[in-house]
Amino acid sequence: MSTYKRCVKFYYYKVAKVKIEENAEEVLGKFNLIEWLMDMEDQAKVKHNIKLSDTSVNLEEYSRYSNENIWAIRAYKLRDANVPSKIKDGEDAQPIPLESDEYIGEDINFLYDRENSICMFQQNRMSIGVSKLCEWINKICSMEESCRVVFLPIYDRLNKKRFEKKEIRSVDFSFANLEPDNESGSLGQIIKAFHKYNMYTGHVTLSVGRQKGAELEHASAMDLIDDLHANPGIVNSAKVKLKSISVSEDDKPRIEVVDLFENSIHDDLEFEIELKKPLDFSVAKAKMYEKYMERRDQLMKLCKW
Repeated sequence: MSTYKRCVKFYYYKVAKVKIEENAEEVLGKFNLIEWLMDMEDQAKVKHNIKLSDTSVNLEEYSRYSNENIWAIRAYKLRDANVPSKIKDGEDAQPIPLESDEYIGEDINFLYDRENSICMFQQNRMSIGVSKLCEWINKICSMEESCRVVFLPIYDRLNKKRFEKKEIRSVDFSFANLEPDNESGSLGQIIKAFHKYNMYTGHVTLSVGRQKGAELEHASAMDLIDDLHANPGIVNSAKVKLKSISVSEDDKPRIEVVDLFENSIHDDLEFEIELKKPLDFSVAKAKMYEKYMERRDQLMKLCKW
């Protein structure tokens, strides 16, 4: 049997129910993803194609790990465009034929911990992402008009050592919903300044520009960085440009950009896959479960409900 190795990235999310009021989101608590699976069963939609806003999806299968309230799920994004071809040596390429009701399926695997409402989700460029999964869940599950399901990334603690002995040249961030946890903090004060414009989103860049040897006031900038990192629910992106401080003439200063949200918890799993075959679901869920159990204690400490 000929095989190859493939490295697959998985990210971890809290599955939450939120209430939307005047362009702000209030996290009400955990959402039980099994409700979605049971609604799919009750509506006889498992293994059936479901149309979303700009794509179609299919829930292929799911299973529960024995003795644990943890579930493994496989779904597909369907496409009938950009169809691949099969090629024999010395012959012309032949497009893979599709019937009118057939599609190319791009698979995605994910794991759900019911007790802690944590999802371990595969990142696959060709398949659905968490935003489309949320659209799918909200389409199937009955909820109050103002409520919906969201997946909130689980972030590790900010490593402040990255900012030591470095000049903070700029802080660039975008935000929405406008209700930070700490309204008196640096981020809260910035957002308050925009309230009179009746705005709902914003993009701010604080920078020293082209000034040489200049930096933002370090303590104030660090307060803002702490606030940005503590508010992933309203901050869409946040990047900090740093310049290392030279300690000698031979040591040239280095510019680096730190993405404050690049430290979302994730794992890379290596799979050995048989040639000409997709990743086997039983193999995927076994490795996912093993890695998740290694991570679970850390994830539970980082989750705040």
